[in-house]
Amino acid sequence: MKFGIVVIGTGLLLGIAGSGGAAVNCKQVNKYLATGRSVKDVAETMVIDEKDVKKCQDEAASDPKAGDAKGGGGDMKGGQEGAK
Repeated sequence: MKFGIVVIGTGLLLGIAGSGGAAVNCKQVNKYLATGRSVKDVAETMVIDEKDVKKCQDEAASDPKAGDAKGGGGDMKGGQEGAK
């Protein structure tokens, strides 16, 4: 009986521990890269693998909308001209 509980407990523990790492926030990675940081620096700062940083960089290069780290964008209409 005890052996069965130990086996089940060990299986659950290994299943939880081996369920993969946390997802990488590519939006944040690309923001760091846009500031001029190196791939290695971003990986160390975010405590992720350099391969994950490069993956985010490649995804942003293939899909500019998804990797847009600038946000906002567009022209400001109106502005100060009409305030006189």
